[in-house]
Amino acid sequence: MGDSKPPDTSEWKHPNEVMQLHRLKMRKRALQARMNRTSLGSPKPSLDITITGPLSELASSVAQKRKNPFMKNDRRKRSKDDLEPDLEASTDSVLFELMKGQASTVQNDENVEPKPTESPSLSFSSALSKLQSLDNYVVESEDPKGVSYIPIDWSLNTKVRFMSLKPFPWNGKLKTSEQASGTTGFVRCLDIGEQETTLDTSPNARFHRCCLVWQHPSLPWLELFPRAAGKVSASLSSNSAIANNQFVKDALFSEWSESFRSLFHLLRARQCPFFYVCANNFTALFRAAGICGVSEVHVLLSPTTRGFRQALKQEDIEYTMPLRAEEKRRSDTTDSGCDTLDSSTSNTVISTDPVEGERHLHDDEDEDDLLESLGIEDSEIKKINNVQKRIIFEKEAEVDALKQSLVFIKGVEAQALFNFLINCKSAVAVTGALAGVPPTLLAPIAFHGATLKPLKVRESTVRVDKEKFHSLEIKGPLLPHILPSLCHLMRSSHLEQFSVSFAQLSSTNAFSAAKHGLESPSADDNDEIQPQSVFGQENLSDCGFNSELLSHFCNPDISRIQVVEALKFSNDVYTWS
Repeated sequence: MGDSKPPDTSEWKHPNEVMQLHRLKMRKRALQARMNRTSLGSPKPSLDITITGPLSELASSVAQKRKNPFMKNDRRKRSKDDLEPDLEASTDSVLFELMKGQASTVQNDENVEPKPTESPSLSFSSALSKLQSLDNYVVESEDPKGVSYIPIDWSLNTKVRFMSLKPFPWNGKLKTSEQASGTTGFVRCLDIGEQETTLDTSPNARFHRCCLVWQHPSLPWLELFPRAAGKVSASLSSNSAIANNQFVKDALFSEWSESFRSLFHLLRARQCPFFYVCANNFTALFRAAGICGVSEVHVLLSPTTRGFRQALKQEDIEYTMPLRAEEKRRSDTTDSGCDTLDSSTSNTVISTDPVEGERHLHDDEDEDDLLESLGIEDSEIKKINNVQKRIIFEKEAEVDALKQSLVFIKGVEAQALFNFLINCKSAVAVTGALAGVPPTLLAPIAFHGATLKPLKVRESTVRVDKEKFHSLEIKGPLLPHILPSLCHLMRSSHLEQFSVSFAQLSSTNAFSAAKHGLESPSADDNDEIQPQSVFGQENLSDCGFNSELLSHFCNPDISRIQVVEALKFSNDVYTWS
């Protein structure tokens, strides 16, 4: 064997060290690749900082460092980098087309000619800003939900409550001048705060003016509104002085007749817009010519019974039942058997024409003769007639005490109804807590024998969902003009948001459900309403309402008449349910 030297193992390296060096080289290559890709990209705005000294040489060496020739050329990554500008351009073009389509749609909706685009290229950031401005434009162009007016509700309310986050501009404690000015403004029909007067125009005085009503009779120990027998707080013993004394009852009825006559004359002279007659079993609403666009004095009365309607028929008073479904029978001679209108109309009209009655009487006799000719005995014929009459009676009585039993009377028939009610002894209860007390008259203007009654007002604070609300509760007979007056006062006092809830006399909801009393007005009725919508406000200029409130009640639009259970004011519009 020769003298061969053993191999030098000092230059050998452990595999772990080789792999560590390899990983370090790979990291350097990856860092160089990122730096090169950054330098090749689009320049971005940066701060202008000049580097001097040794750091400048290091920065220049890093910036000018050559690309590693041994770096792997990844074809997939390069193709992806090459496609990125095209992808961005295509995305921008798609966004531009979408924005252009939405803008043209909005312009077409607004009936505006679409403008040509100014620049064919659009960046992604500018597209987003355009879309955001377009969304803002669409949102701003939408009208807020709600209406600017308060609907007319002819129902009588027993209580109303206002709720607001901000305190109300008035309080329950009135000064002497405020109470005097509010009372004077109401009695003299002066719109304090709007007209030039020497009266106190503070919010308290104006609020007190809105919380007054005229009433007859006024018996302090009896609650005369509402007139429902089950809700009257007075006991039988407290009214024994009237119920057991005929002289007192006659005196009360005589005074009531004078007051009722005074109100009706004011209504016919168009110096009273409307008034209510509240009896124990029914409520009547008298409205002047021009109110709601109807050209004649008209009356709505609800609820009624078959016996009451039969009494109207016997007094030759013609009426319609606008809320009753059309169910006509040839043998129904009370509510729908004697029709004077065409059968296509939905209103049931009661006629007292003797020729019509005689014709139906002959028809019944002919039916009896026919049955006799068939050999049917008289006893069987009587049974058949009795069964038929019972069926008719039950059919007529189906709507008794319901809102469908409302009757509508207008023109000369309203005068006949006034004569009927003023002589109707059955309008005065003979038993119960209000025995011998005539019906309650309620009106917004003064009349003979009327008593000025203030509504009860109570202020408080309540918490709803841990939020504090200011509450204003008004109790009493709230006539339809009180709500618009109070809401107008709140708006003029810069109250931006409030809500209202009502406690209604359910038997009077039919007044609003009947609209004008003409559920399906004919062409002649429309011709009659249109001129009155022009002259009604002028003819009623002395009825005690200001021009804005009067135009509200003279509006012939039936959509303005609604049964309102809750009302909300926000963003200068009203919504209700």
